[in-house]
Amino acid sequence: MSDSEAISFTMTPLPWQLATWQQLHGRMRDGRLPHALLLYGVPGTGKLLLARNFARLALCRAPQDGLACGTCPACTQFAAGSHPDFHFVGIPEDKTIISVAQLRELINALGLTSQHGGRRVAIIEPADAMNTAAANALLKTLEEPGADTLLLLVTSRPARLPATIRSRCQLVRMLPPARESAVAWLGSQAPRPDWPVLLGVAGGGPLAALQLADSPQAGKRLDMYQTLAEVRAGQRNPLTFAKEWSAKDADFVLTLRLFQCWVMDLIMLKSGTEAGIVNRDALPLLQTTAQGLHLRGLHGLLNRLNDAVAVAATSVNRQLLLESLLVDWADSLKTVAAAPLAARGG
Repeated sequence: MSDSEAISFTMTPLPWQLATWQQLHGRMRDGRLPHALLLYGVPGTGKLLLARNFARLALCRAPQDGLACGTCPACTQFAAGSHPDFHFVGIPEDKTIISVAQLRELINALGLTSQHGGRRVAIIEPADAMNTAAANALLKTLEEPGADTLLLLVTSRPARLPATIRSRCQLVRMLPPARESAVAWLGSQAPRPDWPVLLGVAGGGPLAALQLADSPQAGKRLDMYQTLAEVRAGQRNPLTFAKEWSAKDADFVLTLRLFQCWVMDLIMLKSGTEAGIVNRDALPLLQTTAQGLHLRGLHGLLNRLNDAVAVAATSVNRQLLLESLLVDWADSLKTVAAAPLAARGG
């Protein structure tokens, strides 16, 4: 599940983005738009989609009813990816970071005269992927922006940006819709009964759930949880499981997030907050697996999974990382299982 979100299916704001869109459009209309916006929120809320649509509106020569017209030369060029005053900076296909060379190229482009005689707009996504040198290069532009320049930084992890960058941007938090609204919207895209589960696994972002629905790994979610239960019971070898689920063709981040969701559901169950469980279609398996588990151990494993997700997209050895997590999962409570029944806590 990528932090980059689907951007092609609409030119208009998504239903849960309307209030944010109206605020941004109002600032643009009244000449109060800041030179830099930082759009942040959980993955799957459509941050990149909104940024692109707002960039399109900022460059449109004949906006209508608060939206880009879609037909003027600027809109036509934007749709074709050839607008000379629009720039997009992302992670190159064979890299894991946004480099200082990319930022210097952007800064040079923003220093040129607008070819359309209007704004120059740039999107940086994911902004938290800038290395230190790239962030420092951007800082000067944020401090001394050129006239009619609009920078749109997009991230799901704003805390990873330097405070100096965050403080020089207008923060725009993208909240996901309420669960019921999100499930209804997803149902309008494609009818399927497991949208509530997929939405929970995706962390509440509807676009992330939509992407998850197309993932072969998501379709094997219940198989994965069954195997995790068998590993915990000593019926499956964790090393074999790690090799299978860390294969090159697997979405490793998704594997870890599914594992996270499983552990969080166990924590919910052990904490007596069953209503918050995401994988409700696996509830009997969760209840069986939860027997003998302690909250302290589960929280410790969840912290390790959180750390693993943070480095999953780097050059880390996937198999070794997953092996370590699964061995912890299999072995962490052996002493509890061996203790006298009266000594076991919940």
